Amino acid sequence: IYTYVANILIAINPYFEIKNLYSTDTIKSYLGRSLGTQPPHVFAIADKAFRDMKVLKQSQSIIVSGESGAGKTESTKYILKYLCDNYGQSTKSAGSLEQKILQANPILESFGNAKTTRNNNSSRFGKFIEIHFDGKCSVVGGYISHYLLERARVVSQSKAERNYHIFYQLIAGADKALAEKLHLASPDKFRYLAKGCTQFFVQKGKETSVPSDRVSADHKRGGPLKDTRMDDYSDFHTVDQDLGNIGLTQEDRLSVYTTIAAVLHLGNITFEDNPEDNTGGCMIAPASANSLAITAELMGLEQEDLTGALLSRVMQGKGSF
Repeated sequence: IYTYVANILIAINPYFEIKNLYSTDTIKSYLGRSLGTQPPHVFAIADKAFRDMKVLKQSQSIIVSGESGAGKTESTKYILKYLCDNYGQSTKSAGSLEQKILQANPILESFGNAKTTRNNNSSRFGKFIEIHFDGKCSVVGGYISHYLLERARVVSQSKAERNYHIFYQLIAGADKALAEKLHLASPDKFRYLAKGCTQFFVQKGKETSVPSDRVSADHKRGGPLKDTRMDDYSDFHTVDQDLGNIGLTQEDRLSVYTTIAAVLHLGNITFEDNPEDNTGGCMIAPASANSLAITAELMGLEQEDLTGALLSRVMQGKGSF
């Protein structure tokens, strides 16, 4: 699946697992080897960038580009894995710096990736990942910049596409107590999810892992979505663990999940014309009273304050009026 054009690596996604292509032994076989002495591989590019940094004493960049589904996300993960496995202090400890860098990827994917018509795990944002090395060329830190998040996807998707993974992962993976606290229901009960695909990703043999009261009608009728790398129930617990490993307390994680649920319930609030307003204003539809109450509860607001924020606009101008 790999070939070279000069020093540029061309990668083709085979859409299936190739045994030992990214194993520990394969990683070791590219360590310190010049480009071209081993078969083309993303590990060779990562090693060349490291050796150039070490010899030239200059920062190096690896640009990963391609169309949707080409394998950009996976290539980036394997570059990080190669650098952290070979030049990190220790990747065995869950709290080590290298592990924190690697564990940031599942979190980014949950909050920034979504199922599209061409790719089940499409990144809907750009990112610039920095790996910092000390004078001994050991990994000492990292920084991730993200930009151009597709915000419109939060409120609308095409029929065959999904919203961001984290919404479905939270619904599928939350335990009973958390689901009741956040008032979670099946995806087709939330307007921000109902217009798109409402099926969960479920691995074979785990079809009963998602509670039946949180499964949509389409999921029950057509079955779950299949992908060898994705399972919404399991992925939620992975993200929860990774959030803890990078330093978020249980209270912090609950705040994150509460905010996600608040977005879903906020989308269920609808509006209608206010017959008592001569200026053409609107009011919250009576049918949305329950959604308004839940959203206010999750956001820690009084219903009156939330209603005022939704129905009024504050404009700031310069100069005197």
